[in-house]
Amino acid sequence: MRHGVAGRKLGRNSSSRRALSTAQATALLRHGRIETTLAKAKELQPYVERLITTAKKAPATTPNLRHKALPEGKVAREGDDRRMATPEEQTATARALHLRRVVGADIKDKAVLKKLFDDIAPRFANRPGGYTRIVKTGIRRGDSAPTALIELVDYELPAA
Repeated sequence: MRHGVAGRKLGRNSSSRRALSTAQATALLRHGRIETTLAKAKELQPYVERLITTAKKAPATTPNLRHKALPEGKVAREGDDRRMATPEEQTATARALHLRRVVGADIKDKAVLKKLFDDIAPRFANRPGGYTRIVKTGIRRGDSAPTALIELVDYELPAA
């Protein structure tokens, strides 16, 4: 009996399930919506929501900070407008980097990772959760599997 056993096997072993989740999460974050089976969409939803929540926790970093003091007698190159980072800014930058690496363990595509932290997470800054929706689309013809669209809630169809 499967009493109290959470999650779906999806006909795969654990490493294949993990690869499927990361691939589908990457596709969803890249395109804004994907079509898949209902069971895969229901497994993907909490996975993606956790990634977005983690990305929301990352503080915005200031790009022009110098984290180490220049050695004695050295001067900054001409045109170098960086300034010394305060301890608070160093902590914020380190936290942002840590969270980016945590999410980067699941999302390998650097462009999608950048999009998640720079575009998607700020859009959901004031939303306490529920970043995705599942819309049932019917039955797949080949194997009669129930299909669904999973999309980010603020997804808009591209202009035709």
